[in-house]
Amino acid sequence: MHRLVSSPDDTSNLIFQNTEVPIPNSNQCLIRVKAFSMNRGELKRSQNDPPNTPIGWDVVGIVEQTAQDGSGPPVGTRIVALSIRSEGWADYVVIPSHFLAIIPQSVSDTDAAALPVAGLTALYAVEKGSRLLGSRVLITGATGGVGLFAMQIARAMGATVVAQIRQPEQEAFVRDYGADEVVITETGQAAKQFAPYRLIVDGVGGELVGNLAAFLSQGGICVCYGSSSGNEMKLSLTDFYGNGGQRTLYGFSLYTEVELESAHSGLIRLLSLVEQGQLKAHIDREVSWREASVTAADLIGRKFLGKAVLYVD
Repeated sequence: MHRLVSSPDDTSNLIFQNTEVPIPNSNQCLIRVKAFSMNRGELKRSQNDPPNTPIGWDVVGIVEQTAQDGSGPPVGTRIVALSIRSEGWADYVVIPSHFLAIIPQSVSDTDAAALPVAGLTALYAVEKGSRLLGSRVLITGATGGVGLFAMQIARAMGATVVAQIRQPEQEAFVRDYGADEVVITETGQAAKQFAPYRLIVDGVGGELVGNLAAFLSQGGICVCYGSSSGNEMKLSLTDFYGNGGQRTLYGFSLYTEVELESAHSGLIRLLSLVEQGQLKAHIDREVSWREASVTAADLIGRKFLGKAVLYVD
């Protein structure tokens, strides 16, 4: 079979490799991959991986061989999965049953492929907030895959959603995905006008997080799932114990969260929201996986918004 692996000598850091079809363990299904989506995080990580390291978190496919322990769906079932071992960009991949979910008939492969990493991150991050009904929620990096999902999920939970963006021309775009208010800022100061926030979902990091912490309400939480602007920031402790205190800064890792609730369960909930029309993915690019190199370079270079879905042919 073929799979995509890291290659420091290639301009996009991705090449195709011939390898054997994997053999599943008793709790794993063998999946014939039909499509996958790309995430900027996995692409950046692959730049530092050793040569020939497999890649790929988000997978849509067909069950070719069900789990021997009876935990998986039957052969021929259409599924979406989180490849926790990052091996999904291949003709075949093995997935533990608790990391996959059956795709409802009304949900397309394209929409399902965008869900695992971005959708689960958004879902679990928003659910770190409490008493969101009628409260304000701030989503930074709102034009990214996680941001777009987080806005919709927070709104479905009854929150007033404020989106932080960097470019004025992106305002109409984020409003289409659930933003009630929009702030255009890189430092975060413009977000003060809608403060306080019961929840901040942040994927930007750096100086922005340090500034936004002052805008949390009593009992509020800032969930940090990424740091595209860097890992260093300045924090004032008075933002966490002053004015009643009880504010939280939460470091989010999807690998940890899927131990608290299985990816299987989270994916089922996300698919249900898609079915109900409460959650939609923004798919900006749909191409063959033979165009993976160009698509990866464009995604890292922020040449398009939303998600890229590639089809295995």
